[in-house]
Amino acid sequence: MHYYDIKYPYLQYEYTDGVMCSVPPKMLASVYKQHYGKKPKTFFDCGAAIGVVVKLAMDYDMDARGIDIRDYFASFAFRHPLFSGRPFDIEQGDTRKGVAKKDLLRLREQGRIQIKSILDCKPIKADLVYCNGVLTYFDEATLPSVLAKFQNVNMVCAIHNTIEDYVAAKKMGQELGTCQELKTVKPNDWWIDTFAQNGFDAKFNHWLRCFVAVPQR
Repeated sequence: MHYYDIKYPYLQYEYTDGVMCSVPPKMLASVYKQHYGKKPKTFFDCGAAIGVVVKLAMDYDMDARGIDIRDYFASFAFRHPLFSGRPFDIEQGDTRKGVAKKDLLRLREQGRIQIKSILDCKPIKADLVYCNGVLTYFDEATLPSVLAKFQNVNMVCAIHNTIEDYVAAKKMGQELGTCQELKTVKPNDWWIDTFAQNGFDAKFNHWLRCFVAVPQR
């Protein structure tokens, strides 16, 4: 069993020769509703890859958009036979839902998925922001500029590997891979402190298995 099978049992989907883990938007929205007493209306995926999470957020009646610095639509990942036109499976609790290649391409055509860096974006306006692995690709000096982009949102949910993850995986005889060079791999507590130093009240949500940060206002 892979370490991610244990840490993220709620969702796995293959889109290359490996497994990418994510948090279902429905679960993210549930935590948002617990905090604010209402469902989020707008959703922004920072590190959206091919747009699967954006599509699922739209299916959950959120106005969803996303960005990614890498053009997955032109990469080998999107030309993989897995995307030959048939839907592929994404697990959400006890249900399975197919997302077809044509639907993901439509997101790109509509401008809902853009290829750009978060640093090149204007401050994000959304109820809920999701960062899947993104924050570790910025160095410590740049992170404040990244987090400043989210000061106008209501909640940020960030999933990424920490020191604890690498230690736990190593005990299982596994090395955690990544598609880019990591610049900031720190303990959980360091991330909580970094969010706090940049204007967020944050905690690690053990149900989502990710950081949940709310701007201090």
